[in-house]
Amino acid sequence: MAEERYDVVVVGAGPAGSMAAWAAARAGCDVLILERRAEIGVPKQCAEGISANGLKHAGLKPRSEWIANEVSRALVHAPNGDRFEVPGDGYILERKLFDRWLAARAVEEGAELRLLAEARRALMEEGRVVGVEFEDETGRHEVRAEVVIAADGIESRIGRSAGLVPPLKPDELCTCAQYEMVGVDVDEDATYFFVNNEEFVGGYFWIFPKGDGRANVGLGIRGSESEPGLALKTLDRAIREHELIADLLKGARPVELNVGGVPVCGPLERTYDDGILVVGDAARQVNPLTGGGLHTSLVCGRIAGEVAAEAVSEGDPSAARLREYQERWEEEFARMFKLAGKASRVLSGMSNEELNALAEALDQEDILRLVRGEGVAKVARKVVKRKPSLLKYARHLLR
Repeated sequence: MAEERYDVVVVGAGPAGSMAAWAAARAGCDVLILERRAEIGVPKQCAEGISANGLKHAGLKPRSEWIANEVSRALVHAPNGDRFEVPGDGYILERKLFDRWLAARAVEEGAELRLLAEARRALMEEGRVVGVEFEDETGRHEVRAEVVIAADGIESRIGRSAGLVPPLKPDELCTCAQYEMVGVDVDEDATYFFVNNEEFVGGYFWIFPKGDGRANVGLGIRGSESEPGLALKTLDRAIREHELIADLLKGARPVELNVGGVPVCGPLERTYDDGILVVGDAARQVNPLTGGGLHTSLVCGRIAGEVAAEAVSEGDPSAARLREYQERWEEEFARMFKLAGKASRVLSGMSNEELNALAEALDQEDILRLVRGEGVAKVARKVVKRKPSLLKYARHLLR
């Protein structure tokens, strides 16, 4: 069999991979996408939310075929039940349809998609990545590429075999469990968050309405505080017994269950090398505070595809040339990752009493500033003035 060669091989047809494949194919590259599953978008791996700004930043316009619901605010509940409102327009997607639409868009631009093609490792020659070994129903194969884009999720065999992706430590991820439920009677213009460092350690509980009484209902727990099956057990217990959650979900019934892990350690220090770029969950480009990675995956995926295409055009897939990818995504997101990481560490270290005090100390102006990422120091000073007991946390945040 003749050796297969492509300009760009993308491993993984999730949002990051499909965006990268689309951008590279649109620029004229010969692109192959390898997807290990038989069906794109299954199982869904998130609560399906994205801000209106995030979708716009990715260069995408909302389409009715994959928008399940529109929201305009988030309701955040402290452990004592007090809540505050965070304004912000966003969408709850049908990820199964959205992911397929993204992949189809890449194929329409000329990319080739192979399903049931599981990537095993990066092919290396003289220290650089030159392709991918994958397995399908006919056996194991090798495919050569000028640039490989590893968008193969939290485990990332390709990134790991290329020496870029180390194993995750337990405190660097959250274990998550989520139901899609019907018969959910909540305000459908709002997402719901419940913070409690005794019940949902290092994470939170969420309700994301999808319209017509449907909602994604789930939680995440810091991996270092979890064990196999604990996330699902905690989810079931909260639905049955948590005073506020149980009341909101009375009569609701599950129709789908998803479990998985989310990296919350912040991005890899290095996401490129000779012949390879790492993107999305594989690169840990996930907001450490919220666990949300759709916005960042879409934008970083597009950047990866653009930089790969330029490198191919110039005949220079070296690390020095591909470094532009990291420079560009850092320009977009480095500040957010830094602030979100600090905030995550601060909040995870608080007792429930301190979380209650923080909720009492924040007013609507403070919340708007934090949402915009502006005036963090000013908000911290105001919080400490109102609640002096939170001084040590303010100092951590401002370091």
